[in-house]
Amino acid sequence: MELEPERSEPLADWEVQAWRRLRAGMRVEAGLAPKDAAKRWQDNVRSGDFDPDRCAAEICAAPAKDPRDEQDRVLKRATRLQRDLVMSPLLRGAAGVSRKARAATRNGLAAVVSQVVVLGVFSLLAFLFMLVAAFKGAEFDPFFQSIIDFIPALPAEGS
Repeated sequence: MELEPERSEPLADWEVQAWRRLRAGMRVEAGLAPKDAAKRWQDNVRSGDFDPDRCAAEICAAPAKDPRDEQDRVLKRATRLQRDLVMSPLLRGAAGVSRKARAATRNGLAAVVSQVVVLGVFSLLAFLFMLVAAFKGAEFDPFFQSIIDFIPALPAEGS
């Protein structure tokens, strides 16, 4: 696999602008931005008063505490972000639908299993309640009474 050769021309203005925005976001996410600036810009996002270029300028202008650590962390995050963006088209369309269907099936199967367990526990509790009631002399319809009479610890009717 051959890598693309280095660009001979400098980055266009929009490319520099996009990179600054991404870098500012990654610095905030990684905890590398000044805490007061990060908090202020998060509040601005919530209030709808977000200016991405002003935010990027302020956050990127702050000096790094440990430039080597920032470089490593930002590059790792950039790699994960790139991977997510490269895979994004596969998560839409037919492949995305089948992936979501598999996830829903797993979630659906888990829901069914949990409901069966809950139903089993309640059925067991109801049966135990009926046993205690039968032991105390309660009478049930013939079907349930035959089940209760089958248990040897309880005396059968008429004995």
